[in-house]
Amino acid sequence: MIQFDQQGFALESGEITVYQTNSNNEFSGATTEFVSVGGGLSANSYLDAPPNVKNGFAIVRENNSWQYVEDHRGETVYSTVDRSSLEIKELGDIPENYTAVRPENDYCEWNGTQWMVSVEKQAEIKANQQTQMWEKIKQKRYDNGRNGVYVKSVDKWFHTDDVSRQQYTFLRTLESFPDTDWKVMDNSFVKLNKALLDELSLAIFNHEQADFRNAEMHRIKMLQAENPLDYDYATGWSATYGN
Repeated sequence: MIQFDQQGFALESGEITVYQTNSNNEFSGATTEFVSVGGGLSANSYLDAPPNVKNGFAIVRENNSWQYVEDHRGETVYSTVDRSSLEIKELGDIPENYTAVRPENDYCEWNGTQWMVSVEKQAEIKANQQTQMWEKIKQKRYDNGRNGVYVKSVDKWFHTDDVSRQQYTFLRTLESFPDTDWKVMDNSFVKLNKALLDELSLAIFNHEQADFRNAEMHRIKMLQAENPLDYDYATGWSATYGN
């Protein structure tokens, strides 16, 4: 083996195995290098072998020796202050106030060892979810009331959108009106008179009352559900045209 003096110069010529580092002083591999008598090793080359590879660590040359340094490069960590994410690009420990543990949702708070949702926050979240679901139930009730109503005496479905409702309301203000050809939902026409208008109005009223009761039933059950956003409110609604 080639010998070197205290200044690092070779006492003889020959080939020797050296261990090299990159610009970050990180071990990059071993190679064979020829040194001439009186010459030294090339830059970033060392005679002593580095330790074995260790999972989660890089091998770095520091203070004239090989050191293990934590290597989280490529990992995503999360702020324990605001849950924002950060990709690690440098060697070293995980930055202060960051953790490799991903928060499960936007309501988590870091308690020093893990993400937790406080009892108060859980109650707030559930209340918000209940409000969201109740709005969906009310929208379903509204939409259901605008998708037609069946009138038995003529075996026809009448429009119940907002414009049609306004027309029915206007007609009911008239003391009398002649039989009128009225277009229904299958694009045919029926003779609309006072008696049929009364039957139509009652059908709309009964349809709405049934859906109001159904919506309230779903509201009560939804409030009792463990996960309000998973509650299924599809059942029990009045029939609509085409359904």
